[in-house]
Amino acid sequence: MQIVVHLEHPVPPLTLSPRQAEALRRALPDHDVRVCRDEAAFLGELPAADAVLVWKFLPEWYERAPALRYVFTPAAGREGVAADPRGKIIPRHGTFHGRVMAESLLAMIGFVNRRFAAALDAQRRCAWNRAPYLTTRRLAEQTALLVGYGNIGRRCARLLKAVGMTVYALKRDTRVGTEGADRVFAPDELHEALWTADHVACMLPSDTGTDAFLDRAAFAQMKPSAAVYNIGRGNAIDAGALEEALRTGRIAAAFLDVVPEEPLPAESPLWSAPNLFITPHVSALTADYLDLYFEELVLLLERLAPQG
Repeated sequence: MQIVVHLEHPVPPLTLSPRQAEALRRALPDHDVRVCRDEAAFLGELPAADAVLVWKFLPEWYERAPALRYVFTPAAGREGVAADPRGKIIPRHGTFHGRVMAESLLAMIGFVNRRFAAALDAQRRCAWNRAPYLTTRRLAEQTALLVGYGNIGRRCARLLKAVGMTVYALKRDTRVGTEGADRVFAPDELHEALWTADHVACMLPSDTGTDAFLDRAAFAQMKPSAAVYNIGRGNAIDAGALEEALRTGRIAAAFLDVVPEEPLPAESPLWSAPNLFITPHVSALTADYLDLYFEELVLLLERLAPQG
């Protein structure tokens, strides 16, 4: 199989390094792996490609690749790789992200729960102040609601349960893929589910009607002590409603790794919202990101081999 690779990205760990390219060739000795460093070279190789490994693939490129059988991408999100207009090829996305994102979510929950923002503030003021910690509770006494429960959600559930948390999930199809959750709610049970949770973690995709899934009405159903997290896509939380909920004390805290507009503009009121913590879409980012994906890809190609 001829696999044409074009993995260039503004974020260095997401760009294929020479070491990784050589390691990929060694791991796939039965395949012709061709690495392209620019789009023009990639498009030149495309007509003979059996498979491509990319961050971006445009709808019109399918017609330029008559031999193409597989489109692989490390990305979890669907934004970069277009669906085949002919319906012949279904892009295959990476599924390894939960291994990293579970650690990120646990770190966020721990940061909020142990009042580390208060600790940083006190340190800046050289203040020895135990007051913020007097009402903390162990995570083992608390419940997390995971809004969206695919591969990433199940991986998060495994780690949260390892520290003793009760884990509930909200899932569109409650008949399958529910392992690891102590209870599973359907979307029409959202408001009931929200009231049960100390921590509400959103990990919804952007392409399935998820705009403002957590809105003003949703925040009104949460405990005043609850914290909200978003490690999915920024469209899923109504940013204005979240800011209002934080400023009025309707909820206690929020931690956003994704926001509606990225990069977040300097004038956005989210930057100054009380008890809101922001990271720049890095919950899945790690120095060995592509190495983790290639482990997965090699196994996938082994499973696909009998078909090809």
